[in-house]
Amino acid sequence: VAGRARCSCFPGFSLMTDGWMCEVDECVTGAHSCKPSQRCVNTVGSFVCELQVTCPAGYQLRNSLCEIDECTMRTHNCGMGLVCENTVGSFLCNPKQKCISGFTQDSHGNCIINECSSLTEPCSSGFNCINTVGSYTCQKKIVMCSHGYHASPDGAKCVTDECQMGTHRCGVGQICHNLPGSYRCDCQTGYQYNALRKVCTVNECWRYSGRLCAQKCENTPGSYRCSCTAGFSLAFDGKNCETNECDQNPCSQECANIYGSYQCYCRPGYYLKDDGHTIDECSQSIGNLCAFQCV
Repeated sequence: VAGRARCSCFPGFSLMTDGWMCEVDECVTGAHSCKPSQRCVNTVGSFVCELQVTCPAGYQLRNSLCEIDECTMRTHNCGMGLVCENTVGSFLCNPKQKCISGFTQDSHGNCIINECSSLTEPCSSGFNCINTVGSYTCQKKIVMCSHGYHASPDGAKCVTDECQMGTHRCGVGQICHNLPGSYRCDCQTGYQYNALRKVCTVNECWRYSGRLCAQKCENTPGSYRCSCTAGFSLAFDGKNCETNECDQNPCSQECANIYGSYQCYCRPGYYLKDDGHTIDECSQSIGNLCAFQCV
């Protein structure tokens, strides 16, 4: 250095306290006899072996001793707005740093960007901006409206609810459904609009489902009509359905289904045999089929 000499030693040696003599550093040259679980510490003219100490969680190694870390163990009494700093045998409570505009402070005292305040309209109308770690989220506003009012679709304001206020014009048998700025009248269950869609009339098939007809029910103006599926015909009571035997073609020509049975009949100019099913050609063609007797 300027005005005086500075001594240094070769590798494997260390400078003594007098500043000009060198001695062997057994810890560097490997000439010590410390065990793997021990740490070599060079001394004047010799060395010492110290036991390596590993501290458990919540403790810090200081001067070969483990002492409790109150900040990690949360045994400190630092209040809100203060940050815990561990010291020898104790701890300190330091004020948290102040964040500039556009930033917010997390639970560890760090300043992170606050997109909700730094960005221009990060969320659309009707949503609140919630700052998160490294980002932000938009949450729909919840507006509490009094009786007779409901929240608008964007959740920003309360609008009149005509259905609750009773200012609608829905008639008897109609249900009021509120819409943004208006309302809609629908028919109650079991009712349907008439042809002009002004009045709700009872729909017997809906209102008394399964009770009026055995199979199919069809609503008509002011009433209803029962019908049957294929293979069945409507009984005389107009409600029940019975098997339509005529679908099986039991007759030679025409078949008429009757309640619980059927009847065969012929077209004009034909007659049935006694069995009631087949045509009697002999009765139909007298003298034309046989020269003597027709059977």
